[in-house]
Amino acid sequence: MTERLQPLPWQKLVLAVPDECDLLLSGGRGGGKSTAVVQLIVRDAVRFGAGYVGALVRKDLAGLRKLERELLDQIEITPELKDSKYLSAAKEFRFNTGGILYLHYIKDEASFGRFQGLDLSHVYIDEVAQIADPGPVLRLKSSMRSTTPGVVPRLVMTANPNNIGSWWIYQHVISRLSAWRPGYCEMFRKEVVYVPSTLFDNPHIVDRDAYIESLKASCNFDDARIQSEVYGNWATVSGAFFGPVWDVERIKVMDLGGLPLTDRSYNPHNLWLTLDWGTRSPSSLILAYRPRQPILWGRKQIGANSVILLDEHYTDLRTPDGQRQWNIGDRRTTTATIARAAFLLAERNRIELRDVSRKHRLMDAAMAAEIGSTEGSLGNQLAQQGVSFIAAPKVRRIPGWALVSRMLEAAGDPTAAGLYATPRCESFWATLPVLVHDELHSGDLDTTGPDHTADAIRYLLTATVDRTYNYVTGALDGTEGRPLFRVW
Repeated sequence: MTERLQPLPWQKLVLAVPDECDLLLSGGRGGGKSTAVVQLIVRDAVRFGAGYVGALVRKDLAGLRKLERELLDQIEITPELKDSKYLSAAKEFRFNTGGILYLHYIKDEASFGRFQGLDLSHVYIDEVAQIADPGPVLRLKSSMRSTTPGVVPRLVMTANPNNIGSWWIYQHVISRLSAWRPGYCEMFRKEVVYVPSTLFDNPHIVDRDAYIESLKASCNFDDARIQSEVYGNWATVSGAFFGPVWDVERIKVMDLGGLPLTDRSYNPHNLWLTLDWGTRSPSSLILAYRPRQPILWGRKQIGANSVILLDEHYTDLRTPDGQRQWNIGDRRTTTATIARAAFLLAERNRIELRDVSRKHRLMDAAMAAEIGSTEGSLGNQLAQQGVSFIAAPKVRRIPGWALVSRMLEAAGDPTAAGLYATPRCESFWATLPVLVHDELHSGDLDTTGPDHTADAIRYLLTATVDRTYNYVTGALDGTEGRPLFRVW
């Protein structure tokens, strides 16, 4: 018989939060978040009887099985749920009270199909930050409704920092709410209570010091990961792809309100425009300047052949209160809206779009796609709007990311070609620090993150670098091999 453990003090407080508030249980490992979710499920299955229709989901099947075992243990020691059944093949708990709980994995919006047509009173998402963007969560939430008097639909989530989707949890919930105080979340259109916890809130842990040392070892002594997993710190990003070379002080340059047109070294031939197209995902359009000689930009000396990201147009979908959803595109985006944005981008920086040479306007492979119109490819449609592009150079992703990293690292060195950005490039500052390594492909980044601006930058740098490409070693700085691309 499983021994019944008394709820922790913070778990008792969670059980006391009014049903009208959604819950986000957040923090480090070992705090008892998943156990709190199980306690909520068991309590509400008893409270609401046949009016309880819940869904417990998680991105990975192994984690779901752990929750399944914990639920079975708790139901076994709950007299009110005696004779409840678990249908393992269907992954459904059929409670003796008449309620039901579905278990399922969810990784994208397609996973929503399991719940299509259901009226869910309660949804529990364990480790929600493992989901790259909020789309699947919002889709699942759309099935939440109840016709049973007294049953208020409720979303309960657990989240740890340092996951692929931690950026949107932090931006839309953590950074906007105070712990334990209900606050309105525009994304979920509801009051949410954010509850932090760490292993230090769990007195049931035996030999806490040994457990902490074990956690640190499992983090491979990565300080950022330790801060997040042990102390629940959302301010650090472990495994950040550009983490080793990311330094805001070195990379950021002043916003001069446009280009230094009065500088004797200014040459419009050094202007570049790069576009990563998207509709469901955001489009990222960036105006850049590449001085061929050293230049003083504000108070910072910039090395020759550096790339300065001046300004951007980023088509993410925004919540009604203006919050950015960096990985969700505005589906109203068309070639006409991108063309208008390109002209406005030029005007905002005190130039005309024609100042940017056609050979310096780069677009990704979507340029050849024939979608959204009978007027031919996207490239042709944009050209008809007065904004023509050429195809970005084709180069393998890993060497391209190596080049981006190398130029970020060189920023701040007045004798080297570095990568810089002004404050206007909001998506650059918001998304590049949170991109993480792909677990399966060494040297690549995880493409489920908000990598759209990073892709646009990769096209730009691979088109401007004065190097050759070694097709044997895959190195961009090889001394052998044919030219990677033409340098204009």
